Amino acid sequence: MHMWQFFADYPWFTLFIVIASGSLFGMVRFGPVKLGAAGVLFVGLLVGALDPDVGKAVPAGLSVLGLALYVYTVGLEAGPAFFRELRPQLAVMVGAVVALVLTALAVGLIGSGVFGIDGPFLAGGYAGIGTTTPGLAAAQAASDDPTQAATGYAIGYPLAVVLTILFVAGIAAVRNWPGRRDPGTGLPDRLVSLTADVTRPARWADVPGVASGELLASAHRPAGGTIHIVVDGDPGPLAPGDALVLVGGPEAVAAGVAALGTEAPEHLLHHRDVVDYRRILLTNPDLAARTVAELGLGDRFGARATRVRRGDQDLLAHDDLLLQLDDRIRVAMPRERTAEVTAHLGDTEAKVSEVSAVSMGLGLAAGFLIGIPKLTIGSTVLSLGTAAGPLVMAMVLGRLRRTGPLVWVLPTRANLTLRQIGLLVFLACVGLTSGYAFRRDAFSLFGLKLLLVLLLGAVLSYALMVLVCRLLGQSRPRTMGLLAGYVGNPAITAYANSRISDSRVNTGYATLFALAILVKIVCIQLIVGL
Repeated sequence: MHMWQFFADYPWFTLFIVIASGSLFGMVRFGPVKLGAAGVLFVGLLVGALDPDVGKAVPAGLSVLGLALYVYTVGLEAGPAFFRELRPQLAVMVGAVVALVLTALAVGLIGSGVFGIDGPFLAGGYAGIGTTTPGLAAAQAASDDPTQAATGYAIGYPLAVVLTILFVAGIAAVRNWPGRRDPGTGLPDRLVSLTADVTRPARWADVPGVASGELLASAHRPAGGTIHIVVDGDPGPLAPGDALVLVGGPEAVAAGVAALGTEAPEHLLHHRDVVDYRRILLTNPDLAARTVAELGLGDRFGARATRVRRGDQDLLAHDDLLLQLDDRIRVAMPRERTAEVTAHLGDTEAKVSEVSAVSMGLGLAAGFLIGIPKLTIGSTVLSLGTAAGPLVMAMVLGRLRRTGPLVWVLPTRANLTLRQIGLLVFLACVGLTSGYAFRRDAFSLFGLKLLLVLLLGAVLSYALMVLVCRLLGQSRPRTMGLLAGYVGNPAITAYANSRISDSRVNTGYATLFALAILVKIVCIQLIVGL
């Protein structure tokens, strides 16, 4: 038996050894660059290149399942941000669409017209310089030979990561970047709470940051009185001798303390014999996709939610903030009501990884259903397919959050786990099935030509996006985030956050991430048609 035949005879072993070793390879740092999950693709290509039977043994349909899990979970998370930013960032979104279309035309026309490269190679390469895994799936679905698309993707992907990091580094180095039309100032990097000693009469509504939603009050002690929770958000008229707990970003809290008087030497919330505060895990499914106000903490328990920890981000708990399972809610409450508040919110660790099979099954089924219709334009066939169908449906469902008893969104930890599993399985399958063709095509004069086309396309694409941001007056931090979302790689976002500490980086990323995937999928089908 051929020594590599073992990998073909035992495909499940091969699949998971590729996932394990590829994940290790993805952790290796090449300067500022780490391949992350894409390491699985490259190890899969290596193993698949050993023998043509290895790719043939990969279980049929497994890559589709992995891709569906990935795009569906991405859509659930990205949908709310996309619809929230649709109006204020519409001009930026249109600019990104134009840049992606122009890049697709350049790659298609230069690659086919000048170098005579077939459409599937170019479509896969376009997906690679956009680091879009669903785009790779769309390129393979639109191609007669899916391995050609995978070859282009494998050549374009590392090129994209390196070039985008260079672009982000260049943006970070520019100091004269006014960003006059940048909407908002972004969320604070962290939240703090301080107690202010009131030294002058004041109305809460007049305190800086209150009207803009940057400052909350959680506990109040009137002069000569006892501590109580500010359940409705307004402590009422403030008089000298009062003490008030302020919650917000460091700058907003400092401005609030200065407007009211001075910082108190003792924090009111340290009186744990009267009040209690803690983070409580939201696991009660009846409260998923409800607003903070709908929790009823004030009316039922005399308590107040002040912050929400979601993933790695702290959010101020405004009354209209929509909650999701796995949020950690910071609650200030009377000490004797702590157990009741905890039971109301859930606080059960075992539930944070539970997934509703009914809502997820219906959502994926609907996503596959809208991916079926096809539109034929000349020789080009357009459809959402298995890549974009579940993504679009998940974005809509993520925006809805719930329909009656059905909660569409997933707990954060469950979402991230399913997303990672889906992505790793898909990339391993693609690498194994395409490895032998990649060995044949990539390391040749043809591969060099394709690399040159993709290099020109990548530089053009990223430069156009940066130009759009400058013309539309976007700030430097938001431009870095928008470029990361435009390319669609979390490694770029991580690098941007390491260069500048500003929440607009992550906001910019969320604005374009899902939209860029959808536009790339359409452009990829057009490239194959050309």
